[in-house]
Amino acid sequence: MTQLVQPRLVNPPEGDPGLYLDFRFGRRALLFDLGDLAPLTPRELLRVSHVFVSHAHMDHVAGFDRLLRLRLHRPRPLTIIGPEGFLQQTENRLGAFTWNLLDESSVDFRLTVQEFDGSHISAAAEFRAREAFRRRDLPPPALDPGIVLAETDFTVESTALDHKVPSLGFALQERLRVNVWRSALDARGLPVGPWIDAAKTAIRAGAPDARCIEIPGHGPMRLGDLRGSVLQVGAGQRVAYVTDAADTAANRDRIVALARDADQLFIEAAFLEADRDLATATAHLTARSAGELARAAEARRVSGFHHSARYSEDAGLLAAELAAAADPDAAAGADDPPASVANGEPNWVRRWRRSGLSTEAALVRFDGLPSIDTGELIGSWQGVGLPTGHPLDGLLERLGWRGKRFESEDRVDPLIFEPGVRLDPARLPMKTALRWPRLAQSPLSRAGFSLLRPALRAHGPAAHLAPIRFRGCTSAAMIYDRQPITDHFRRIDATRVLGLMQTRMAPPYFFMLWAED
Repeated sequence: MTQLVQPRLVNPPEGDPGLYLDFRFGRRALLFDLGDLAPLTPRELLRVSHVFVSHAHMDHVAGFDRLLRLRLHRPRPLTIIGPEGFLQQTENRLGAFTWNLLDESSVDFRLTVQEFDGSHISAAAEFRAREAFRRRDLPPPALDPGIVLAETDFTVESTALDHKVPSLGFALQERLRVNVWRSALDARGLPVGPWIDAAKTAIRAGAPDARCIEIPGHGPMRLGDLRGSVLQVGAGQRVAYVTDAADTAANRDRIVALARDADQLFIEAAFLEADRDLATATAHLTARSAGELARAAEARRVSGFHHSARYSEDAGLLAAELAAAADPDAAAGADDPPASVANGEPNWVRRWRRSGLSTEAALVRFDGLPSIDTGELIGSWQGVGLPTGHPLDGLLERLGWRGKRFESEDRVDPLIFEPGVRLDPARLPMKTALRWPRLAQSPLSRAGFSLLRPALRAHGPAAHLAPIRFRGCTSAAMIYDRQPITDHFRRIDATRVLGLMQTRMAPPYFFMLWAED
């Protein structure tokens, strides 16, 4: 099932901390932390309604000015929640600017700032553009202990961790997960739009089946007719975010409680265990500690971030250490069969295709496989994506991707679509698909792709093979001729290959190829 919100790290793991939570079918987003926001577009930032700041170290609040500048002359309010002392820090920051051009005729932008003391919202204030951002103290909202935001569809919980200063961890908890059956939606001719959010909200609020939802072009439709036919109801997802915390017993207890049964845990992995003295001195977690916490919390997926710059050339070591601690059996391959049995998939591949893996665990799998020579790839291969929460997950299959063809090391067709059509990667809107995956996977986009496919045909080979050293191993790689993309390959067995698509535009994308008969 897809989620109410789609979380993704704002920056690469070695960049400033920040998690963007994008609401599906809605014009809204949340932010956990305010580090460098340059990768987010103005449109994405304008959708943010609430920001939750762990603490005020520069790498966690450096994006405040950009966000404020974008929102200044727009009426939509913004709420920022941080630890104790954050109100004064925000007031000081606003006071560093000259606001003489703001008056009672200005756009009425309102910034609300709240402080969380580890148990409750203990203080709140409002800063209005029409008042040149003079502070107005407000009564704190009455919320249950540990809750910093409560809405119909979800809550956001928080806990205070020790980082030599209070550092807040956060967890978003959906009340119910309500998903759309796209095939049923298409079959009934119902459009995608804001009405889906309205129907989901009604279901989460316990509305009766007789409640009607207005659907553009179709009129009102009973909630009972939508429930079970185009809307599927399940347990709500949990997304936890933990950064900048000392590895103490008290912090471990609080992190495990916050991340318990999380569908996705984003947790700092600043140092290798071999550099624990540095982690202790700076009150950060090691990658092994992060993995142990993920395992103790029984988080389904874990993603490490906030890597120290000292590992800029060896980021894979942090990911591997975290994944090995989070799932020692998977990292060691303890339950893998010795080889493909009767041409069947290895069990670990089957589990990956069925349940997905985190990027870190996928990298451990990739690193543990042997190399393959370029000559062994010559021939035609079918392909399928392996899910890791990547924006491209499932997209190529929906568009009819069949696989790849290697005629020689210098003549490669990287994109073969059914029924054997070669497409030119340089003509495909890769950046658009990565930035707006929902749009790329919509029925309208799929229909448009089918119509445009003749114009996207390749008129010659579009890539070549070469041995490349990558992540400590020299193995065959496919380099796109007119795109900044390289596919790295490792052998699974005699007929299967694991591929990793590397591009600066996105995290690694994983896929499997198997030789055609």
